[in-house]
Amino acid sequence: MGLFSRRKPEPTVVWQPPQRPRCACTRHLDDDLLDTVVPYAASLGTGDEPPVTVRDLLDPGGLSVRPADEHDQPPGGPEAYTWNLGVYDDARAHYDDVEDGAELGFDEVLGSRHGIDEVVWDDREVFVLAAPTLCADGVLAAAALTLLDERVRVPD
Repeated sequence: MGLFSRRKPEPTVVWQPPQRPRCACTRHLDDDLLDTVVPYAASLGTGDEPPVTVRDLLDPGGLSVRPADEHDQPPGGPEAYTWNLGVYDDARAHYDDVEDGAELGFDEVLGSRHGIDEVVWDDREVFVLAAPTLCADGVLAAAALTLLDERVRVPD
């Protein structure tokens, strides 16, 4: 090698969202999960709301997911977060905060799901996840299962 030989830069590996069946998801959105009625949060207080299914929450205003972008990453750090999960008002009506008496926070229960390495509650309605082996459908299933977990609501 000469003094002025050039080294080729190492190629940058850019994360691509896995697609089914090449993901590590233990659950996807199936008809059984989509048709499950999600209990309301105790903090909602009225008790006369119509039943809502997971399928209903996938409409705008409920649950949504997209690959994380540069705005979802910590400044100056590695791009560790792979998904941006929106849990908007329609879905927010189905879990309580720990301060209100829920056993665990939504972020704690979500972070305990298979394939999710880390969850950061970015703002009131947005969570960023380090879950590089999950597909978008699997992330939504994990969010739905978290909404169905009794620990995110004040006990009756």
